[in-house]
Amino acid sequence: MRVLIAEDDVVSRKLLATLLEKWGYEPVITCDGKQALSVLRNEDTPRLAILDWMMPYADGTQVCREIRRQDDLPYIYVILLTAKSRKQDIIDGLDSGADDYVMKPFDAGELKVRLRAGQRIIDLQEELLSTKVALHEQATHDPLIGLPNRLLFGDRLNHGLATARKTGQPLAIMFLDLDRFKMVNDTLGHNTGDLLLKKVAERLTYSLRDVDTIARMGGDEFTMILSSINSPDDASRIADRVLKVLSEPIVLEGQEMVISGSIGISIFPTDGDNAETLVKNADTAMYRAKEMGRNNYQFYTETLNTAILKRMTLENSLRKALERSEFVVHYQPRVNIKDGEIMGMEALIRWQKPEVGLVYPAQFIPLAEETGLIVQIGEWVLRTACAQNKKWHDAGLATLPVAVNISARQFHQNDLVWIVKDALKSTGLEPHYLELELTETALMRNPDQATRALNELRELGVRISLDDFGIGHSSLGYLKRFPVNTVKIDQSFVRDITTDPDDAAIAGAVVAMAHSLKLNVIAEGVETLQQLEFLRSLNCDEMQGYFVSRPIPPDEFLQFLNRPNHLLCMVNSEAA
Repeated sequence: MRVLIAEDDVVSRKLLATLLEKWGYEPVITCDGKQALSVLRNEDTPRLAILDWMMPYADGTQVCREIRRQDDLPYIYVILLTAKSRKQDIIDGLDSGADDYVMKPFDAGELKVRLRAGQRIIDLQEELLSTKVALHEQATHDPLIGLPNRLLFGDRLNHGLATARKTGQPLAIMFLDLDRFKMVNDTLGHNTGDLLLKKVAERLTYSLRDVDTIARMGGDEFTMILSSINSPDDASRIADRVLKVLSEPIVLEGQEMVISGSIGISIFPTDGDNAETLVKNADTAMYRAKEMGRNNYQFYTETLNTAILKRMTLENSLRKALERSEFVVHYQPRVNIKDGEIMGMEALIRWQKPEVGLVYPAQFIPLAEETGLIVQIGEWVLRTACAQNKKWHDAGLATLPVAVNISARQFHQNDLVWIVKDALKSTGLEPHYLELELTETALMRNPDQATRALNELRELGVRISLDDFGIGHSSLGYLKRFPVNTVKIDQSFVRDITTDPDDAAIAGAVVAMAHSLKLNVIAEGVETLQQLEFLRSLNCDEMQGYFVSRPIPPDEFLQFLNRPNHLLCMVNSEAA
């Protein structure tokens, strides 16, 4: 440890220097107060100082007072050397800021003890400072990736806003959420997810300017403060750069992956004049970027805010709809294309919303999927449809199978098979009267897991239908792999089947491919006699659509069952 000596007496200076070197210290020698203050302003400031009370230019107490006034200096432990023995003189010396004193002529042993005591105090102060810095780091930085956390981000944003108000220069907030990050955690594990977050943090830091701030808000959400921008165009360029840097492949534990992000941007002062509003609006814009297909950025607008508020209101109502029994199930019949015989029905949910009326699935199912409410809603539809079908069977009506749609999120729940078993058991419906409809997208998310789940469901006796066939990754190989009973041609191909050669060719190929595997084929969305006749020429097995019947409530479906052969009646009517 370096020790400053400030002593105008030559003999005393040499003696002090000799003793300090002997004790293992590095003496820094000065002969007056002016020189002493000059040494203390160097980069390698001595942490211990021995100051003679009586010196030219500035005595020891004056030097001590000047040291204590310098906020940029580390704490220096000061020992005064004095020949003054009056009690008041000693008190005055300590009041100047000195930590200790030694009387002249000094005793070497006493001085050594005082120096050691000072050194221990300095060491303790260093430890306390280090602990304080560490605690501050923990309180203001993310423990995983070291970026500023929400607390420090708020402080810096408020500081940035204060500066922006003075200068009149815009400031931008960017809110970034990684796309489908949950899938990484679910498939590769949380350790890989943590490694990915660290890589993302490095790339985001690299893509920003030195004047910008980036913080992790939690999970896979990051916020950025773009200071000193001239216009929203500057924010656009930085957002473009961030998205480009994110999209470059990342190799983690030998596996290459490509990620993307959705960014929302708000601008001070046009989109808010305080931190809370700006962050909220940037978050709102980020959700809009998600809705626009992900891997893009969107600026906040008032129109967007209105849409988000509407969405929040809808989500709140949707959460309460199950509790209030506002959902109903309608049933759409499936008929044999050749003879018009009713082969089954599909259960389709509707929302009987108070003061609004009947709300169709397209208006609320996407939100239910996004929020996870689809799992509860889907289970309710399953149990309701099973119970209704069993009720019709017990009443002696035609024993028809009922098809129920299973969402991708619902299908990948670990307890799906148990839920289906319980629904059958609690309602008493025999398994072969239940058909589960799944989309290609749901199966392709994890083909191995999908195959296992489908086999378990088939073992129960439940039938499996592949819905919306032709719009995804369908191939003969996947049809052979998945244990399905039925293929449904998506209505997008049926709509123009009589006028679009491509749609006609796709429908014909699906029928031929499915029949080669001994699978049943159902055409969805049939609305005209021309479509019916074309499908009949392809040897399609069944159809459903408005040409036969729209989805109808249970009591109307019961009346429908009691009609004569409705399909033949419709064909004759159309022909006439």
